[in-house]
Amino acid sequence: MNAPPAIMEFLTLTLGMAPEAAGKNAAQRAVASAMRHEGVSDPQAFEKLFESSPDVRQRLIDAVVVGETWFFRDRGPFLCLARHALDRQKTHPGSVLKILSAPCATGEEPYSIVMTLLAAGLPPSSFTVDGVDVSALAIEKARRACYSKSAFRGNIGQDIARFFETTPSGRKVVDSVVRRVAFHPDNLALPGSLAGRGTYAVIFCRNLLIYMTPEARLRVFDRIDRLLLPGGLLFTGHTETNFWHQRGYQPIRWDRAFALAKPASFAAAHPNSTAKPTSPKNRSDKISVLPVEAAAKKKIPIRPDTGLQNTPFGERRQPQNPGADGADIQIPPAHAQIQEARRLADAGDTAGAARLCREYTRKFGPAAETCCLMGILSMSRQDLDGAEECFLKALYLDPNHYESLVHISLICRQKGKKSRAALYRERAERRAAVKE
Repeated sequence: MNAPPAIMEFLTLTLGMAPEAAGKNAAQRAVASAMRHEGVSDPQAFEKLFESSPDVRQRLIDAVVVGETWFFRDRGPFLCLARHALDRQKTHPGSVLKILSAPCATGEEPYSIVMTLLAAGLPPSSFTVDGVDVSALAIEKARRACYSKSAFRGNIGQDIARFFETTPSGRKVVDSVVRRVAFHPDNLALPGSLAGRGTYAVIFCRNLLIYMTPEARLRVFDRIDRLLLPGGLLFTGHTETNFWHQRGYQPIRWDRAFALAKPASFAAAHPNSTAKPTSPKNRSDKISVLPVEAAAKKKIPIRPDTGLQNTPFGERRQPQNPGADGADIQIPPAHAQIQEARRLADAGDTAGAARLCREYTRKFGPAAETCCLMGILSMSRQDLDGAEECFLKALYLDPNHYESLVHISLICRQKGKKSRAALYRERAERRAAVKE
């Protein structure tokens, strides 16, 4: 079923949602589900109901937004946060660390933030956490703070397990943690969102931009940039770090934290006007992902490099070799898991390769490399529609992904879409010329 155009326009304008961003026909399936929930079978009748009822619109938003999350999704950001919070406590004794989680989904991330800081030894009065999401249903679940097994991946450890109570309905977050988070329904894609709530020293905004149109991304950038203190710390999705770096934010060298620091001045945000700082040379002393309680103790060296600079949230890693051109600051290379998935695919173990790709996506979020490989696996099964969807997703994440451009060009040619095939082929040729 094709969703009424007015509804699709509403989703794009209100949520900033890119077409097919959440998967092929995801919005149409959500509309079909909403129609069944409202007891309406005629699309035009549902469109009129949708336009007249704020409750119906909110229920559709709840159905459309991608809310997959779990406690301590990626350990790196939380270890990095613990150290920065401890450093800031030394340099700014008595100050309150304000943290924002947006979007917060069903609350796992903001509660993970509170547990991290309490496990690191910070007093509850030394920080505040706000959780914001466009889904009213997600906010309601976050406030209940009771979670099923799907909200947990791996062993959370004894230092974190003490923050949960076992109930017949699932694991419930203890009240001492729940009280530290204030949840608010709000929409980062709309003008005026979070008005009067800033500013924050730390913002978690992870895996949101990948679902948005380019225009909506810029609106979110303006909102987050306004809310974050100069020198403040931003945690983002690993496929989104380049977007922020291109706008002057400086990557923090910390194992799988995907963290950036907001420039403390105009000069830092506009590196063409001054000498650029660059990333440190490759070092062998990479940190390990350790339990928060252990990472917070001074006995364990978890700093990945030397050179420190004071910021409003404490000490942070300062890139070395000032005066170089800074071209070596890049998104981390493809994870070894992707390379292993490719090896399995080359060896004919397509099921094993697909499993590794899915595991990687669950752990780290979608990436062009994994989407492309899933597309190749779909082609091996003669599933051209599935392959095309995967390659489109890869190109959404990385518009210049050469391998995806080549494959989708071949698929379009097989489907008789000659003009589209030519466009993708020309893009691939331009990309190849640049690489040479």
